Amino acid sequence: MCAIVIYVAIFLIFRRAEPYSYETFFGDIGYTSGLVTLLATTFNRLLWKISFLGKLFKVPNLNGEWEGNAHSNYGEGIDYTIKLKIKQTFLSTIVHANFDKSQSDAFCAVFVHDENSDLTQLVYSYRNDPELEYRNKSEKGVEGGLNIHYGTARLKIDFDDLTHLKGHYWNDRECTGTITLTKKR
Repeated sequence: MCAIVIYVAIFLIFRRAEPYSYETFFGDIGYTSGLVTLLATTFNRLLWKISFLGKLFKVPNLNGEWEGNAHSNYGEGIDYTIKLKIKQTFLSTIVHANFDKSQSDAFCAVFVHDENSDLTQLVYSYRNDPELEYRNKSEKGVEGGLNIHYGTARLKIDFDDLTHLKGHYWNDRECTGTITLTKKR
């Protein structure tokens, strides 16, 4: 980004036929900063969503609501439904999940691309907050019940099919599981 500002500023400085003054210098810097801010903001909020640009920069547009299922090794093994909401710009990704008895918010979400395998994944770390009526209550095959816990999920991304996500998760309760999601809107 800084390189763009410098190139535009140099172009503006050398395009003038008249001698350069402080007024024109600061005017050109203001013009350059405003133009670059406008372009960066437009790209961050809109342009990156164009599929070939998302594919080029390895940042897919996953904005929207997702629904699916998960299987956990928690207790004797549990299957449950997930409703995931992703809000995204080019520079930030917010992930919120609702479950039957709890909800999670990601405090960190990034896209990771492995050049060797050409695999891109959404990786996010979260805090899960069980509903008050389920906290510390034992369930069949589970000691201690649900408590606030932290975890990480990795979802594989296929740029040719951005309507399905599949991956796995693990958390500080020594649980692991699989996740399968379909985009609803």
